[in-house]
Amino acid sequence: MIAKRAGKIKKSRSDRIFDFINLSLLTLFGICIIVPFLNVFSMSVSDELAIVSNRVTIWPVGLSFNSYRSVLRSSSILSAYLNTIKVAVAGMALALLMTSLAAYPQAFGHFPGKRFLHLVVMLTMWFSAGLIPSYVVMRQLGLVNSHFALILSGAASAYNILILTNYFRSVPRSLIESAEIDGSNDLRTLFTIVMPLSKAGLATIGLWVFVAHWNDYLRPLVYLQDIKKYTLQIMLREIVLASQNTDLIEYEGGTSAIPEQLKNAVVVVAMLPVMCVYPFIQKYFVKGVMLGSVKE
Repeated sequence: MIAKRAGKIKKSRSDRIFDFINLSLLTLFGICIIVPFLNVFSMSVSDELAIVSNRVTIWPVGLSFNSYRSVLRSSSILSAYLNTIKVAVAGMALALLMTSLAAYPQAFGHFPGKRFLHLVVMLTMWFSAGLIPSYVVMRQLGLVNSHFALILSGAASAYNILILTNYFRSVPRSLIESAEIDGSNDLRTLFTIVMPLSKAGLATIGLWVFVAHWNDYLRPLVYLQDIKKYTLQIMLREIVLASQNTDLIEYEGGTSAIPEQLKNAVVVVAMLPVMCVYPFIQKYFVKGVMLGSVKE
């Protein structure tokens, strides 16, 4: 009992005031995030009459699942959903591969021009050519109206390379030297030693890339022209535009819903994958950010 009391650190008055202010601000910030989400969910499951009469706030008024039936039975929305999953997963896999290949030589390489290479990578973060040159390049490669344009354009990020380079440096150099003595080449060392020991950093970058592809709106709007290749964000835009011209949206299978219902239902469905994945990699996310930010 005495040991427990001795281990307690009594906070000063200024510390308690800081904790109170900090907790109050975080609580307010959390409310600002939760309330819009509750409103979106309530709008997606509320009765049509309650939505039209503006009686829905953060609690559903009546229950109507017509919007979710429309989403699940609509081939266009499901196609956009699958397209988004394909782009996000493929983009994440390619980004992890390219980022790892770029970060490894900067973390463990010994070659002339290493500092210059680092500077060239950082220049791409400080200065960007812009959307038009990127579109011209994709057009010359014949990738316009293709998902490869979305996947390749996000394959490597200077910021992600910097974070992963710093994280790779947390791997003991003695392991790399031992692998070299045993005759392992750089690729084998990267894939069998460095990457398995850097799961936290890879999970962090993977989450960033996945969410970026999932929420991407501008690049699909620019590159994609065929409605069958639309991603979820573009399909949501089409629903919003349709809601300005009609009072009822009908879909395959005989289901129908008012545009406000359907729009909010698609938003909820679009958020579900990230909300389901994040809790499982949260511990890697926090660890990866902290270690990647303090290592030199």
